[in-house]
Amino acid sequence: MNQSIVMKYFKELSAIPRASFNEKAASDYVVAFAKERNLKYIQDAMNNVIVFKDATPGYENVPTLMLQSHLDMVAEKNKDSDHNFDTDPIELIEKDGWLFANKTTLGADDGVGVVYMLAILDELENHPALECVFTVEEETGLTGADFIDLSMLESTLCIGLDGSGESETYISSSGGVRGLITKDLTYDKQESASVKIAIRGLLGGHSGGEIDKERGNANKIAGIILRRALKEQDIRLVSIDGGLKVNAIPRESDFEIAVSDTASFLTWFEGIEKELKTQFEFSDSGLNFITQVSSVDQVLSKEDSDAIINLLAFLPYGMIQRSFAIEDLVITSANIGTVDIVDGQLKIQVSLRATQSFVIENLMDQVQYLSESLGFSISYSSKYPGWNYDVNSKFRPHLLKVYKELRKSDMDVVATHGGLELGIWKDKLPNLDIVSFGPIMEDIHTPDERLNIASFNSTYEFLKTLVSSLNELN
Repeated sequence: MNQSIVMKYFKELSAIPRASFNEKAASDYVVAFAKERNLKYIQDAMNNVIVFKDATPGYENVPTLMLQSHLDMVAEKNKDSDHNFDTDPIELIEKDGWLFANKTTLGADDGVGVVYMLAILDELENHPALECVFTVEEETGLTGADFIDLSMLESTLCIGLDGSGESETYISSSGGVRGLITKDLTYDKQESASVKIAIRGLLGGHSGGEIDKERGNANKIAGIILRRALKEQDIRLVSIDGGLKVNAIPRESDFEIAVSDTASFLTWFEGIEKELKTQFEFSDSGLNFITQVSSVDQVLSKEDSDAIINLLAFLPYGMIQRSFAIEDLVITSANIGTVDIVDGQLKIQVSLRATQSFVIENLMDQVQYLSESLGFSISYSSKYPGWNYDVNSKFRPHLLKVYKELRKSDMDVVATHGGLELGIWKDKLPNLDIVSFGPIMEDIHTPDERLNIASFNSTYEFLKTLVSSLNELN
């Protein structure tokens, strides 16, 4: 069986390390692709790339089309993986019709969008003028999209290729902001018995797409355990490390506490473990704990230990508000993405999402008040707008018509709680008429991420049909 052109390009892209902040090689790959085909391109200071291609005969008067995807990927791996995202290619595995990676994220988000655009530029025979925008640092706050200059673009139509589901098209997306909570720590010299607790087995997931599924957040669970222990026993926090990415629900967390009596603590913890497993019995049934008795010669000061414990226990996590206008749409949420201690400083990264800026600002105030009340500093960055439903879109009805003609079934119209670059494009190019879709992918932002190969290929065929049909757009 011949390999599809999109699979060929996906394998080439997967050989290039492209975690967020390390996209230069992937950006250069796109530039080399453009040079080989004598296509005009722009590569900016952040390594965003725009590739231009003229309209084919008969499409000169069709509105210019922007295709959009992001080059970077979430770099998350299992604790037992030695993969180096800075240097190693993604190890691809094909099994039972799915493509996934070996104990790491796959990068289908948004590698599929990137290779769709390369394939369109390479082989599509009938198309309007194309402006293909490849951005960087999408997964870390949409900063590439925020930075890029689009003033030279002529596009009035846009296909966002950072979607999933194949039979779904997005009609709106959430806005969001990221927070960094910090505190310089002090330690006390104290020889003590200690207990290490490892939280394992959680599903994790995308903090936009899976935040409503009641999945356990390893950092939040650590906070609950520590707060319960603090109320009943004399403990001091020694260390804590949980989560890998701010926009992924953390699957694992490790912490160590000094205790006066390890046997008594472990007996007490058996009850807490049972309660937590009951809490997540149906939504995250793989939750498990690994305990180890040890010893330490220094602990965090009581003030800092208590402050960290209380902050983790009371920071908001999960779905906060659901829409009554659109079924199953989360409109406000919070995620505690990462917790670690680096060079004597605690760092906690949080991701806050809401469709309204007003609501995000209220949530920001809540997190800031809590953090500062406990002696932490907080800064916010990477704030991005939502993409609001466009009631006057002409492109969306055309998309739905083409899909039904090709597939003999209706395409679902959905809103997403995820943050998309489409809100930034609409802000920069107010006349842009936007649609968005992508193939079937599951468990993105986790090492279980997988791409349905048949859907990957068939969605590309639909994309080609849609682009070539734009001479019929009324």
